[in-house]
Amino acid sequence: MKLTIDNLDGHGAVDYSSVVVTNAKFSIARKLNEPSLCSFTVAPATSVLPTPARNGRVIVSDDSGIVLFTGYIPTEPALQLLGQNSQGAAYQAYVAAVSDEVLLSRLPTPQSQAAYSQPASQLLQTLNAGVTSTAISFATSASSGTIGEFQPDPAQTWSENAGALASIARSAYRALNNQVTITPVGSVVHTLSEATGTLSLAQLEASQVKALANDVTVCGPSEPAAYVTEFFEGDGITVLFNFTQQPYFPPASKSKPLIDLFQEPTINPQLWQVSDPGSHLSITAAGLTCTGGDGIMGDTLVSTVNQLELGGSLVLEAGGVQFGSITSGILNGLYSGAFIAADCLAGFEITTASGVASIAPLVNGVIAGSSFTPTAGHMYTLRLRIAANEIQRVLQTYNSVDNTGAHTYGGTYLQLAMNLLFEVQDTTGGVAAAPVILYSGSIAATPGVCTLAVLNSSSLQCSIASIEVSQQGPVWVESTPPGATTIVHRMGTTAQGADCRIERTGRVHFYTTSIPQIGEVIAVSYRTTHRAVARLANAASIAQESVSGAIPGTAAWIGAVTSPAARSSVDCENAATAILDLATNRAAAWKGTYTGWNLETQSDVWPGDVLAIDSASANLNAVLVVRSVAIELLCTAPGVVKYVIAFANDWADALAIKTSSAIPADVWLPQQAETTLPLANLSSLAITGVSTSAIAVSANATPPTGGGFEVRRRDWAFGPGTNSDLVLRSPVANFSIPREAVTEQYYIRTYDASTPPNYSRFSSAVFVNMPL
Repeated sequence: MKLTIDNLDGHGAVDYSSVVVTNAKFSIARKLNEPSLCSFTVAPATSVLPTPARNGRVIVSDDSGIVLFTGYIPTEPALQLLGQNSQGAAYQAYVAAVSDEVLLSRLPTPQSQAAYSQPASQLLQTLNAGVTSTAISFATSASSGTIGEFQPDPAQTWSENAGALASIARSAYRALNNQVTITPVGSVVHTLSEATGTLSLAQLEASQVKALANDVTVCGPSEPAAYVTEFFEGDGITVLFNFTQQPYFPPASKSKPLIDLFQEPTINPQLWQVSDPGSHLSITAAGLTCTGGDGIMGDTLVSTVNQLELGGSLVLEAGGVQFGSITSGILNGLYSGAFIAADCLAGFEITTASGVASIAPLVNGVIAGSSFTPTAGHMYTLRLRIAANEIQRVLQTYNSVDNTGAHTYGGTYLQLAMNLLFEVQDTTGGVAAAPVILYSGSIAATPGVCTLAVLNSSSLQCSIASIEVSQQGPVWVESTPPGATTIVHRMGTTAQGADCRIERTGRVHFYTTSIPQIGEVIAVSYRTTHRAVARLANAASIAQESVSGAIPGTAAWIGAVTSPAARSSVDCENAATAILDLATNRAAAWKGTYTGWNLETQSDVWPGDVLAIDSASANLNAVLVVRSVAIELLCTAPGVVKYVIAFANDWADALAIKTSSAIPADVWLPQQAETTLPLANLSSLAITGVSTSAIAVSANATPPTGGGFEVRRRDWAFGPGTNSDLVLRSPVANFSIPREAVTEQYYIRTYDASTPPNYSRFSSAVFVNMPL
């Protein structure tokens, strides 16, 4: 064993091996996705060596040169008086060191946006860059797939966030030799075989510690449910219109995905990636300031570190924008690929002709709508409104393993249409003028995530005082005055020149400048609220476990997934599928310990490795995931290293999927497990007309063979047969619902020819509050 300590006193790494106290324990403790700890006792008083110092660099290796530990001493060593020698009092020092990532964990974790659909290694590197430590490097390594959504917790240390990220990916991170790596669990296999003499059964303790489960119910958070279009009629006076049902709103913590006032000395690297080869970008009293570019789009750029999820009603607002005399580029733009105009999903293109600047909407890489000419010396807000009826565009990722290998569920994008509205507002002198709408329209198919580039300069001369992204949930307000065309109403504050606001209590509040006139038909699109839940079963396991007349085959498990957190019923289904992989696989229930020595394994063992156990006499053939390693270094020649290895597979001790047995009080637990996946929701269903006698419906979907569209008066009451809730069943996509009262509620779902019928997951609904 070799121990060196660099006390950062200018003498470099000094060998302390000769002063290690041999009758005191020298140990290294490694845990999966946690910092490693090293403790030992030295007696430097017996030599000329100084007492190890706080922040000292510790390196431990064995006789073969394998580095077992690298780290730092976070606190002063504890001193124990040994007695007196010729030079005075003599002490021995107990030293406790923490592995290299202690340098990262000392720094605050910055508040950052959520990241979507990225490889775990890339996310870990981003997390590493976020704390801006130059002492630690990142070694790109393979990781198991992508993470659907991940957001670092600023209340946790770097190592806690890194550990959570690695676990979600069913991977192991490690900090050694000032380098962070991440590899999939099982990348290193240690074969212990009774036949070859590398396995000692006397040192193995193993058992299957958790009962099987083949009927799994996973509960999640509140999610958007029915797609509602609710109609009201204005009377020229009323400003408040109450919704029939409570609309879905995202948590308040998600309402402001991004805010930057550009008041720091430099551009914040925790929020923005900057490309500036010509040194055109800086922070001034006016905010983010650009003095030109090299004429190539994407070269002079300020874009978000993480992508934005394009769901719900997003408002992207670049405030305090001022323009110079010659300017060309794109501001407040969303990009689905490269930072060029052709890959700009939506943004404000700035051009100059004959010394006159012009602002125009850019939609799918093409100029659309009207242009606007800013006045020199004036200040503007460029506001882009995006609305989609889904708030989740990226499904969460769940990793599992069974007898056939590793599996990944989820992590995919949801495709859907999006409404767009571009506006420019003059805010010179702090006085907000009426916004000018440049474009109002929609895009039929949009990506789930995009990168926001607040500034993409070809030759921009401008400044931006702030950028703010807000999330209002999946809601959209339109109205049609008598004899006029449909108006899209802007939601927000009066300072933004908005027309109305949606209140969390469930009503739309029109401002005095936009009160609906007599006979004006108001259409509000929103989603109702429902607790996410899914129940799945493994029929083969139930049949296998069943003992006729004695033991039922069903073994139920009910709970919630805490990491990676589910956001919807689809996430719950994917989590339940992954849990069934584990819970029906008895090999996933192994847990225990094994004690070995380096002379047997001839290699080092780390958490995240696996032990391949092969014993014919014990009829045991198993692959076991190493969770922790307790290393004891014995002061012998040759050096002997004792390994006490604790192992547990995924069902015995949660790894990639962390669960809780707590069940939300407001959840409705399914009475039967799903046997088939629900049909697609009618998310594009449209109400094409509301008269005094009928409601005209266009499903905008092809009816299933032998099925169609079922209309009922209550939600969650769909099924075969006829009762008072059933209004009609239509085999065609376009149909009419007869009106019967001033206030009406109808729910519509797709059904197929199965017995019993299979239905879409959520209803599309029409609520009418209009006179007959």
